[in-house]
Amino acid sequence: MKDRLFFGNILSAVEYSFDSDGNEIYIHLQLEKKKQKLEIKDSRRFFNQDELLQFLKESSIRHTILVLNNKQVLSKSIETKNELEEIIFKRAFPSLPSKEFYKRILPTNTGTYLSVVRESYVASVIKEFANININVLDVLLGNTAFSSLVSIIENGEISTSNTKLTLANSAVTSVATKKFTNEDYKINGLQINNQYILSLSAIVYFYLNKEVSYKQEYFTAYLEKKKFNLGYKIILGIIFFLVLLNFIYFNNYNTEVNRLTQQLEIKKDGKRKLIDLKSNVKKKRKLLSELQNSSAFSVAKYSDQIVSEIPKSILLSELIYQPLNRVLKKGKETSFKIKEIEVKGVFNNYIEFTSWIDNLEKKDWVKQLLELTTEKAKRKKNSNFHILILIE
Repeated sequence: MKDRLFFGNILSAVEYSFDSDGNEIYIHLQLEKKKQKLEIKDSRRFFNQDELLQFLKESSIRHTILVLNNKQVLSKSIETKNELEEIIFKRAFPSLPSKEFYKRILPTNTGTYLSVVRESYVASVIKEFANININVLDVLLGNTAFSSLVSIIENGEISTSNTKLTLANSAVTSVATKKFTNEDYKINGLQINNQYILSLSAIVYFYLNKEVSYKQEYFTAYLEKKKFNLGYKIILGIIFFLVLLNFIYFNNYNTEVNRLTQQLEIKKDGKRKLIDLKSNVKKKRKLLSELQNSSAFSVAKYSDQIVSEIPKSILLSELIYQPLNRVLKKGKETSFKIKEIEVKGVFNNYIEFTSWIDNLEKKDWVKQLLELTTEKAKRKKNSNFHILILIE
């Protein structure tokens, strides 16, 4: 639960690597936690750093693990085991100033595999991510990032984006650099291409094993910021809850005051409302009288005849008897077009349509039939029509 609050369900890693032509590539992997399992949510490669940063900026990702595995990283295998990191560095790169480099080691059967990169380069990359509001929580180097998967693979060969590693008895026996392949592996039930192996290992190393290789300050700063945001949201939630309670209380009080005020107003304006009510009743009686005198029942009967005789090729969309004279407006009296029926619809057979029109015109109750709109020119299926029937 705590991890979900701080990191969410989406875990991300980015690898800076290079292809067989020596061109830099940028590999991004997103895993999603689902029912205690990891599933690939997104995996893609970029051939331009700006494209990578733009993608991350537009995504919902706000934290990631960085794997530096490009030409800025120096790697070397030496036949030294169980020594301090500084001693291994001096033996591998005696001419380089130790303080200027970030170092990572991977124990092997025969010694140690060491990867180093300048601290200034690491800082510049982290800054580029910070500029797009992405927190780099940890930094791993080269194929030393593979360490978290060694115990899972156990034996055999496995390729990363630019290297082939050989394993035996849960230990790396050899590291062959500049080996470029395209292979798929199934690791703990997860189907994944070799291009994303180091990103997967970085996610397992940091998010699942809870280990930080690079400076703790970046991880701590992220946690502090996250705690502040969570605390801020909780405080806002409490304030909102209190305001809501206050609103409900005073709203009920205000409602009661308004109710009493309205009762007083009703008593004061009783006579005026009675007069208005009588006026409305008079208008409604007049409207009802008009409707009764307009032979509404006869019009309904005619409408039934129209519908019952309609061919199957004709589909009615509207049949309005006694349509309104104008659009209803507040304060305006309602009036109807007496002895009129509007019919709208679609016909699929023009001959059947015209035959139906002719039959309608022969009805003794039809005074006149007007075709307001009919797509005669098309005579195709799904042609619209609009007719007006005037009743005797």
